[in-house]
Amino acid sequence: MDPPKILVIDDEEIARVSCRRVLAREGMQVALASSGREGLEKLLCDPCDLVLVDLKMPEMDGVEVVRRIRDFDSSIVTVLITGYATIESAVAAMKEGAYDYLPKPFTPEELLIVVRRGLEKRRLDLESRALRQEKETMERNFVTMVTHQLRSPLAAILQYFEVLLGGIGGELSEAQQEMLTRAKERLESLMQLINDWLDMSRLSEGDIVKRLQPARLEDCIDAALKGLDFSAKEKGVTVRVELPEDLPAVHADPDSLREALSNLISNAIKYNREGGRVTIRAKREGSCVAVSVEDTGVGIDAKEIPFVFDQFYRGKDREIRSQQGTGLGLAIAQKVVRAHGGTLTVTSEKGKGSVFSFSLNTAPTAAASP
Repeated sequence: MDPPKILVIDDEEIARVSCRRVLAREGMQVALASSGREGLEKLLCDPCDLVLVDLKMPEMDGVEVVRRIRDFDSSIVTVLITGYATIESAVAAMKEGAYDYLPKPFTPEELLIVVRRGLEKRRLDLESRALRQEKETMERNFVTMVTHQLRSPLAAILQYFEVLLGGIGGELSEAQQEMLTRAKERLESLMQLINDWLDMSRLSEGDIVKRLQPARLEDCIDAALKGLDFSAKEKGVTVRVELPEDLPAVHADPDSLREALSNLISNAIKYNREGGRVTIRAKREGSCVAVSVEDTGVGIDAKEIPFVFDQFYRGKDREIRSQQGTGLGLAIAQKVVRAHGGTLTVTSEKGKGSVFSFSLNTAPTAAASP
C-alpha cells in the first residue's frame, strides 16, 4: 500500500519544514509549497490525499485555495492552519469544503491527530465512492440481464399462450381453457413486475433534471389518462379533472411526469370502491403549482403511511392484497417528483380514501413549449 501523500501550503518556511519533519517520521510523503498558487500547480501535477493550507497568505488566502481544491477534486481532504482561529473563519472554511482547521501554535501530536482523522475520512469516502460505482455497475448489468434473459422469454411464452387460447393449436376443453387463462394472468403479472422494475432502474434523477422544460400540466394529465379509461369504466369509477383556466406552465419533464401521474391515477382507480370517484386538481401557489390526486377508495392505515413509497411495499389490507400490483408505482412516482424538486405526500383515512399531493415549479417562461 502506498504511503499517504500530504501537501503543506504555508508562506512561513519554519511551519512547512516542521510539518514535513513530523509527518515524514510517520512514513508519509510530504510536498511543500510557499504560496497558494504554487500549491495548486503542484496539486495539478501530482494529486495528493490531504492538503494542509495556511489561512493567511499573500495573493491567495487559504479559503480560496480550499475552494479551488474542492472544485478540482472534492475527495482531497483539506485542513486550514490558522493563527487567527475564530468561529467565523472556521465556518467560512467549512462552507468552502475544508474538513477541519488547526490553530497555531500546535504540537506534533495535535498535527498528527488532525491528519490521521482527515486521512481516515478520505479512505472512507473513496471506499464509499467505489461501492457506489460497483453498485451502479451491478444494477446496469442486472437490468441488461433482466431485459434479455427474463423479459424476452416471458414475452415469447405469453405469445404461445395467446395462440393456444385462440384455439390455433387445437380445441381446448373448458378445464384446459381455465388453467391456461390463469397461467397467462400470472405471467402477465410477472411481466408487469419486470416492466415496473426496469422503469424504476432506468429512471435517473439527473437525466430528468436535464430534460426539464416549460410544459402544460393539462397535456401531461391527458396523456396519463390514456389507457386508463377501460379500468375506470370496468369499476364504474368517475375520473374528474379540475384545473383553472389560467394555470401557468410548469417546469417539468413531460414523459416522466406523465408516468408519475399515470401511476397515481391508476392506483386511485384500482383501490377505489365500485362507483367511486377520482379527482385530479391543480392550483397555483406562489411560484409553484400544487397538484393532487384524490380518491374515494379503501384508504391507508396510518401505521402503513410511512412505508407506502418504499419499493415493492404493498399494504396489508385484504382489499389491497386482492388487487394485482407490483409495489413499485408509488416509488416510481416519488422518484420522479423528487427529480422535479418536490416531495410526494399522502393523507388518508381508512375506508374513506386518500389524497396524494406534490408541487411543481412554474416554468421560467410564460408559454409552454409545443
